[in-house]
Formats: sequence, structure tokens, C-alpha cells
Amino acid sequence: MSISVPSSPPPLAARDPREYPEGLYIHLPFCAALCTYCDFARELYGPERPDRYLRALERELAAKLRKLHPDGAPYAPRTIYLGGGTPTALSPGQLGALFDLIGRHVDASRVEEFTAECNPGSADTGKLELLRARGVNRVSFGIQSFQPHLLQLLGRVHGARDGAEAVRRARAAGFDNLTVDLMHGLPTQSLEDLRRDLDAALALEPEHVSAYGLIYEDGTPLTVAMERGQFPRPSPEEEAAHYRLVMEACEGAGLRMYEISNYARPGREARHNSIYWHGEAYLALGVSGAEYVGGERRNNRRDVSGYLEAIETGGDPIAERERLGPEARAREALVLALRLREGIDPAAFAARWNFDLEAHCGAAFAKFTELGLLEIAAGGRLRISAAGLPVADAILSELV
Repeated sequence: MSISVPSSPPPLAARDPREYPEGLYIHLPFCAALCTYCDFARELYGPERPDRYLRALERELAAKLRKLHPDGAPYAPRTIYLGGGTPTALSPGQLGALFDLIGRHVDASRVEEFTAECNPGSADTGKLELLRARGVNRVSFGIQSFQPHLLQLLGRVHGARDGAEAVRRARAAGFDNLTVDLMHGLPTQSLEDLRRDLDAALALEPEHVSAYGLIYEDGTPLTVAMERGQFPRPSPEEEAAHYRLVMEACEGAGLRMYEISNYARPGREARHNSIYWHGEAYLALGVSGAEYVGGERRNNRRDVSGYLEAIETGGDPIAERERLGPEARAREALVLALRLREGIDPAAFAARWNFDLEAHCGAAFAKFTELGLLEIAAGGRLRISAAGLPVADAILSELV
């Protein structure tokens, strides 16, 4: 069964996006190798485990949709996102089974964007053609770097040339909306290394680039190696220089920064991730799936075996539930919205979230504005300034 995505989606239904999940995320935890920096829920691919996992996904999806639509009405999201892990680690037959189960439960007639994350090492021509034939209209390539020594540091299984070749295969398969993921602020990564990575990525003319600074997650091999002194962590000044280089290169190539780590050509901004940044609701399936539905945040179990056992025994795969109070929800929405370069309209934000910005955040706003880290942009919108972008996380942490 093929999932057809219309080129011009019909008008959106009159639903409150703060409560109804317009986005669907599906986590596929399987990888050909485990990267040294990654803290996501994942495990090495084996030929049989994914079949069991796909059956569990379908049971979870069916159960959630019975609660979402007790009247049996179809679930018709605006976006679908296949993340991981590495979705393309699945065999062609397993990928086909994944699309079949989605098709049995999801009405894709309103889907505007259907994204699949791909590893250049596993995204062969056959799989890319399969993705396109089954309705995926956006591919996100986790290239991270084109430098052999950095790929080795990160534990990536693809080679320096594989990223460019994967992009060319995707173009040949019919994809006209591609995003390239890069990393900066890496140990041993020089500015010249990053410049070469940016030149190589931008030469591919992607519609979107995501460029992330490395986060040292506790317990990952890369963090452990750094803590043991095997290499120094880049200084804050070096990390800021990397960030500024990414900004200059991407915007110089016509990719507008629309979020603190994301750049896109006009109209190619990530619609699924924009649901998160605009404080809207979303549904998530699979191990570690994190969703926000009906005013409640829910997180699935992070271990694959525990997730499978819970589903197969009729238990609950959700490990954590949290219903945020009005102030906490508004603060979270504020922090997410300020990641966007459009910033916020203070009056509209206060009205939407019934949140007195001056009373709760006035002092912090005044401090950061005086320091030149926040600014009032066109139309009176409040946003992080160009000077504040390299330290955006520190600014936002004071507003939570």
C-alpha cells in the first residue's frame, strides 16, 4: 500500500494545535554501528528484531488512536517523521512493512511533509526509491562531516565521499527537498575543517542544513574519552567561532537561518520540527518516543527490550507522564519560540498562553537586552540578537 502525499494539501481542519497532535514521530532505533557521541535510544541492527519491533509499533499506534479518536475517525496528521537510530538500516522488506502499518492506521491526505532520516552508508538507490515511492517527500542525511578523521572520531560508518554520493542518489530518486546535518565544535575540529565541511555540504545545494554543536552526553564513549584527557574540549571562544562560521557560510549561500541551528531556502523550513518550536502537540511512537498530547507530556521507555515486553504483554510503554501547569507550559513555549529567528510578538504570546511576560520575565529580558543579547526586531518582535545566538542556550536556560 502506497502513502500518497498531495503536492497541494487541503485546508487544515479547525483543531487547536496546542492540544491535537498534528505531527507524528516514529522512532526506529536500529543502527549499523553505534556512534561515539549519541545518547539516543538505539541498538545494533539484527535481521529479526526489527520485525518484532514493527509489530509492537502497530499495536502502540492502534491503541493510541483508539484514545485519540474513540469514534473511529481517521487520524490525519500534517507531518510524519521517521527518526532514529537509522530508519534506513531496515531491510527493504521491513521498510515496506513499516509503510504498510502506517497506511493501515493513518490518513495521509493532509500530510504536507513526510521526512525520513537517512545514513549515507545505508541509503542505497533501492531504499531511496522505495522511500520516494511510498510517500516520503523529504530526506534528512546525517552526514555530520566530510573529514575522515572526524568521521572516525564520531564513530560514523560512512566514508568521506559517501555523503555527497548519497545526496546524488536521492536527487536521482526524485527528491527535491533534502537536508544535510553537520556538526561543529568537535574535539580536534579546526576552523579550516569546518570550512571544508561547509563548502562540501553547500556545493550539494541542499534545501536545508542543520548544524549542531556537539553536546557531551554523560556516559557516551566520546564524553568518557574527553574526561580521560584523550583530547581537549574546545573552548567557548572556539565554539562561538565555529557557530559564527556556520552562520556566515549558510546565509552567504542563500540558506536563511530560521532557528538557532537550522537554515533553509524560502519555504523549505522543517514543518515537523516547527510543530515543536511553536508549542504545538505531537504524537510519538516507539522506544523513547516523546510526545505532547492533550496537555500531557509522555515519554516511552528507553530500552528496546522493555518497550517490546510492555507492548506484547498489554502493558503501558510510557515511562513518564507530566501535565505541566499553565506557567510551566508558557515558559516552555517561550523558550521554544525564542529559538526561532522570527522571535515572538509579546502581546500575541501573552494572549495565547495567558502569561504576563513582564511580571515573569521582565527582569531577564531587560538584562539580556542591555547586554545586547536580546533585541526588538521588525514589528516589535522580541528575539535573540546576532551577538546572542552563540550563547542562546545560556539565555534560554534563565527563562525556563
